[in-house]
Amino acid sequence: MTQEPLLETSSPALRELRFAVLDLETTGGSPKARWGKDGRFIQPSEITEVGMVRLAGPVVEDRWSSLAAIQGFLPEEIQRLTGISLPMLAGAPPWEQVALKLVPKLEGRIWVAHHAPYDGSFLKAWLPEGVWRRHRLVCTRLLAKKLIPELPRRSLAELCDFLGITNTRAHRALQDAEATAEALQHLLQRAEDRGMDGEAFLAAGEVAWNKV
Repeated sequence: MTQEPLLETSSPALRELRFAVLDLETTGGSPKARWGKDGRFIQPSEITEVGMVRLAGPVVEDRWSSLAAIQGFLPEEIQRLTGISLPMLAGAPPWEQVALKLVPKLEGRIWVAHHAPYDGSFLKAWLPEGVWRRHRLVCTRLLAKKLIPELPRRSLAELCDFLGITNTRAHRALQDAEATAEALQHLLQRAEDRGMDGEAFLAAGEVAWNKV
C-alpha cells in the first residue's frame, strides 16, 4: 500500500491575517526595575494608557482604549508630551482591570506596534506569560524598512508624513494606534503588490520575545 504524502501547510494570505494594533503610553523608561549608572535604584515604569485597533486583513473591525491608574510617579515632561495628567489617572481603573478587558481582545491576533520592542517589553512585563508567549509580535518600523527602503527615517511621524496619514493626536494611545493601523494597511497593500504571502510579511517585521 502506497502512503500518500502529507499535505504541507500553506502560508496564510495577507487578507486572512488578523491583527491587534497596539500603542501604549507609559511613565517613561523601562518596565523593569534597575540600578542606574549613578548608583540610584530606578523603579519600574508603568502603563498609563493602552489603545488598540483590530483588523481582519486591511479592514478595521473595532477600536478600544483605556487609561490605567498608576502607583508611582508621572514625570512632568511625560504629562506635557501626552496630555495625560495625574487627575486623569486618579479616576482610571487599575491595570489588573484594564488587562482583564484587554486580553480577550488580543487572543488569536498578531500583535502589531510601531516601536514593537518598546511596547512589547511592557506587554511582556504587564501581561501573563501564557498570553504573550502564544502570540507573535510585529513591528511596522521593520516592515517599513523592508517595504519602503527609500524612506531613510521611520519614526511614526515620518512614516505618517510619507504615507499621507493624519495623526489627530500624537502621543495618545488610541490615536497613535489608529495611525499605526493605517500605516499597516499601506504596508499590506505594498506587500500584496509584491506578491508576498502572509508568512513572508510577518517574518519581515517580527520581533522575537527574547529580544524585548
